Amino acid sequence: MVYLTVTFTNLSGARENLDKTIADLLSDNWTASNIDGSVTPYFSSDTDEPDQLARPDGSWMSEIRVNYSSRMKYDNEDFELNGDDKHAWVCTCFIEIQGESLQGLLDMEDEVHRILWENRPNGATRLNKSDGAASEVAFFEEAEPEFERLEPDSDDDQTPTSQAELKMVYFKIKT
Repeated sequence: MVYLTVTFTNLSGARENLDKTIADLLSDNWTASNIDGSVTPYFSSDTDEPDQLARPDGSWMSEIRVNYSSRMKYDNEDFELNGDDKHAWVCTCFIEIQGESLQGLLDMEDEVHRILWENRPNGATRLNKSDGAASEVAFFEEAEPEFERLEPDSDDDQTPTSQAELKMVYFKIKT
């Protein structure tokens, strides 16, 4: 029996969960002066704190949490590969922001957009892992994901929260 080796394009070294990669990217490139009140939020990911079902408990008034959601084959009719030697996959993470105020939340959304846009992978730029080596991500579906308000749900909820879906595409190759 012949076993094929599967490798990932762009990847240098060992793989890292992409929720951790994105949380570290945001933390490392955060500019507090871009936020009303010069806020640096607490950054977390499912890899570092693996309670995927828990919502933020409010212990950090300003928090950005990157939640790992799914990994599936990339299905885009405009995107075709010849043969069966290269497959495109998409990893979906949710970026959830909790702000001290609505203005702080909106400023943090803008800062996340800035960081993702300036550091988006493409043919010349790689998305680096927390150790500085290149990850397998080839590109983001959207460099500026759309945020949707999650909270407040009622008059007594004073902590504004929003969430965006970030889709990262990478390739597996049979060698």
